[in-house]
Amino acid sequence: MRLSRLRIDWPNHIIGFFSALFGILIAFELDQWREHASELKLAKTAFENLMKEVDINQNILHENVNVNLKSIHRIQEVLTKVDKNLIFKGTRSEADSINTGFGKLLFIDTTDPAPGLRPSWPVHIGMSNITVPSLQTSAWESAKATGALNSMPYEKVVSLSFVYNDSRIIDELIQIRALLRKSDGMASKSELVILLDEVERSHKVLETELTEYDLFVNMLEAMD
Repeated sequence: MRLSRLRIDWPNHIIGFFSALFGILIAFELDQWREHASELKLAKTAFENLMKEVDINQNILHENVNVNLKSIHRIQEVLTKVDKNLIFKGTRSEADSINTGFGKLLFIDTTDPAPGLRPSWPVHIGMSNITVPSLQTSAWESAKATGALNSMPYEKVVSLSFVYNDSRIIDELIQIRALLRKSDGMASKSELVILLDEVERSHKVLETELTEYDLFVNMLEAMD
């Protein structure tokens, strides 16, 4: 009688043990699945935001290069009628036409000279229309901070990294900004011609680099 009371019901114990273990494993897998799904959702949202930001930066870069090159060419055209001391040698009507069409980019001071003096119109160059764009990076920084990049395919991350960290484009933008700082001190035509040539050269480099930049953007759009 005592032996029967001490007998352990092993089948039920084993069944209970494996039932509990199975339940724990299911709960663990469910948590893993939920975490993975949450990471994928975060990565999807982050990539959508990144592509919006990339599209904005792409448009900014192309527009900036086009506008700046037009401004440079306008100044170069006028310099054909400017002497070595940046004095305009055209007619007053030509000067007025240039002032009307160029706005802040170029101004010819047509103030009448004192009686008996020969008219001379000094040229004032305003480089404020030639600008260096500020590219947006908030979505990129957010994707890095939240770890969203870790849940994206390797190809996406590589392409995004190139688009945001293209050293050749960044270097040229820094170069243009440094050149524009020199414009305020231009006192002769030769100095200005050299400066404009250097600024134009940097923009031509940007045009070339943007061709490859656009290829990576197209690759990212195809991955969406």
